[in-house]
Amino acid sequence: MSSADIVSLVTKTRPDSTLSDEVNHRVANHLTLLANLVQAQAATVAKGPAEYSRDQVQGILREVASKLIGVGQLHRRLVAMHPDEDIDLGDYLIESSHSLVKSLALENRVGIVHRLDTRCPVKTEQVQTVALIVGEIIMNAIKHAHPTGIPVEISIYCGRSAAKRVIVEIGDDGVGLPEKFDARRDGGTGLRLIRQLAAMIEADLSIQSDSLGTRFMLTLPGA
Repeated sequence: MSSADIVSLVTKTRPDSTLSDEVNHRVANHLTLLANLVQAQAATVAKGPAEYSRDQVQGILREVASKLIGVGQLHRRLVAMHPDEDIDLGDYLIESSHSLVKSLALENRVGIVHRLDTRCPVKTEQVQTVALIVGEIIMNAIKHAHPTGIPVEISIYCGRSAAKRVIVEIGDDGVGLPEKFDARRDGGTGLRLIRQLAAMIEADLSIQSDSLGTRFMLTLPGA
């Protein structure tokens, strides 16, 4: 291959500078969001007990790692996309949730079932926040769904409402929330973060719970 051929190949395969700038801008925004989330988690730890057990520290680090994995997953996807291109949210949640479980070696702690009703194209600005919400729900379910420690099964559904709004449902087969628990106000760091992230993208969040498990329904704003 001549030097001219090499230059031609590099030129053809090199990312468009506009696309590259857009990807970098979006990733920078996601990293800023991630830093804020980690700082909020650190503030919660500061208010906690003076000493943490090994398992508690491992859980905290896993939660931080889950957020990093999510940003990395989206970065890989954005590199190959046009700035105006939508992402199919259902496909992305399948990819990101399996990546999360595999990267944190949680295969023996959780099983994930996906149900896709139809294609769910959404703007990239929404994708990372939804993925963070789903990641938080998965990590919360691993910690709380089954107090005895047996593996939890989580179902993730993506479809559309009668009004054509994208709906994401995440449910587990655990013991449910405590009696008289107010899902709109009560809960620890994870649940508060889920509510805050939903509010950031102006999504409607509802939480239902009984003895057969807990279900989160996230309805994204209309186009």
